[in-house]
Amino acid sequence: MRQRRPQQSEEGRRMVKPEVDAVDIDVKTGNTLGFYRFGTDRPNVFILSAMDGSSATGVYATYLTMKHLEGLTRIDGSLTLLPVANPLSFRLGAKLSPLDSLDLDAVFPGDERGTVTQRTAWEIWRRVSQADYVINLRTGWQSCMSHIVAMHREYIHVRNMATQIALPLVVQAPGNRGSLTTEAAHEGIAVVSIETRGTKHQVDPQAAVEVREAILNFLRIKDMIPGERIETSCILAGRTQSVNTDREGFFVPTTRPGEAIRRNEVIGQIQDKGDVTSPYEGRVVSLSDMNFVFEGDIIGRIATPVAEQRAEPEPTEERVAPKRRKW
Repeated sequence: MRQRRPQQSEEGRRMVKPEVDAVDIDVKTGNTLGFYRFGTDRPNVFILSAMDGSSATGVYATYLTMKHLEGLTRIDGSLTLLPVANPLSFRLGAKLSPLDSLDLDAVFPGDERGTVTQRTAWEIWRRVSQADYVINLRTGWQSCMSHIVAMHREYIHVRNMATQIALPLVVQAPGNRGSLTTEAAHEGIAVVSIETRGTKHQVDPQAAVEVREAILNFLRIKDMIPGERIETSCILAGRTQSVNTDREGFFVPTTRPGEAIRRNEVIGQIQDKGDVTSPYEGRVVSLSDMNFVFEGDIIGRIATPVAEQRAEPEPTEERVAPKRRKW
């Protein structure tokens, strides 16, 4: 059941106001998706956040973006925002849905007649399939630097979009089937995920502002909103590699997310038991805060240079955008 509620006020009629589309996926459990659409023309940008329960900073960045759009008098194109893509999991702070034990970001393009998570993915996919650009906001499970995750090695249209967002690092997406980043790219849609700095369940307001500004600058580059655009510059990296500890104890980090690191350089120490070194060269994407760790725990992630990843086959020619699915 859909309810359209245009929001207007006497003093704000000249300002841009969103049209709200509330879609009930499962009324009993409160799974209602709220889509906020600004404008009706192209290009069409779709922004979503909180596909799991740990992305509060992404939700706040979406909120800040909406507040900015509501202060404009004109948008050339259209934007659709979905602040909370997985309402029940977000309320419970969970990655998997308690209703069907599924991860929303693993079942795209979804199923209209499937479980609650599959129906949610299908409803989101309807908007994604009509978009020119898709931005998914999420928060890392460790303290991290804000960065982009995208299939930039496979698709030129994805790489072009990723390099127009003012964040310093673009990491190669793992390409897992069912992930929104993977499925949308395969359908010819320019799509990126932004993993925001911060920790799960808590809002990092500075990180949210940083991401909002990166999104707004992208919209200015596309001539969708007014304002001065800034030049973007980023590092294109391969996939992130995990750094595991081989002993237990109190881990104390000695570097920070965002710093460049060499192979075998110390990134932290297990107190009274020795240093922890990185087996990879690259940039520290995320790093555990001081805490007690056990043997085998992941204490950090390193974004390695593209040339470092010999196991991945190099494409002999640039993969172009495939013919897009029609809905």
